[in-house]
Amino acid sequence: MNSELLIRSFKDFLSPKIIMTSVTSLIITVFIVLFGLYFAFDGFGGLKDEILLVIQSENWLFLEGLKENFIIDFLIKHAIFSFVLNFLFLMGFGLIIYYIFFMIYSFVIGFFSIVIIKDLQSKYYEDIRLDGISIGSSIWFYIKTVLITVVLFILLLPFYFIPILNLVIFLPMYYFFHKTLVFDVSSIINSTQEYQQIKALNWGSLKVKTFVLFLVALVPIVGIILYPFYILFIGHFIFSKTKTIREVGVEKISIV
Repeated sequence: MNSELLIRSFKDFLSPKIIMTSVTSLIITVFIVLFGLYFAFDGFGGLKDEILLVIQSENWLFLEGLKENFIIDFLIKHAIFSFVLNFLFLMGFGLIIYYIFFMIYSFVIGFFSIVIIKDLQSKYYEDIRLDGISIGSSIWFYIKTVLITVVLFILLLPFYFIPILNLVIFLPMYYFFHKTLVFDVSSIINSTQEYQQIKALNWGSLKVKTFVLFLVALVPIVGIILYPFYILFIGHFIFSKTKTIREVGVEKISIV
């Protein structure tokens, strides 16, 4: 990771325009989530009743149905283990909800990426024109990415409730994060050919960068607040690579 690039990206992140973009996309995401909950539970009253039902129920122990298992049966008979198991289950469920919110937010702020990228261009890269990828290609990309992410979630579902192995939940999340972050930026700056070229030539570097950013994104709240920073950081990187490609000529650069 380039420290100079990190510092520059963070300074750009603190600009009023970028902060306003972040707040706006966050507000829109909150409205989308609330709208979804309202219709899913037939109003907020229904949601409140469901929450109270879980809290007040005498049989709220989520592992009650697994009593047939000797180990689970032994653990839930002891109050401390019962409390720990329920706490871990609730915490895991809460994290899943948070990451779903995060994915919705990353999708929403993707629509504001052009504001962030144009801000970068006006500050540092006025000599680089924004070509962009067609709307049709972009729609197909998002449909394909969402479908693959959902399939990965379903295929890995059996592992989600197994300690240690449940870490695979991050695999589809990282896939979605990496694919959409790189595409959101490159689809504004590059043509389709340049996008494919940059991915091929910088596959390893992009993976390392997005993986480190993804680890930061896993921190609740912080991960959401800093999302425009991820766009800025990858934006700087792709702008620099685009400049190289256009100076040399995209057709003259071999894919390695």
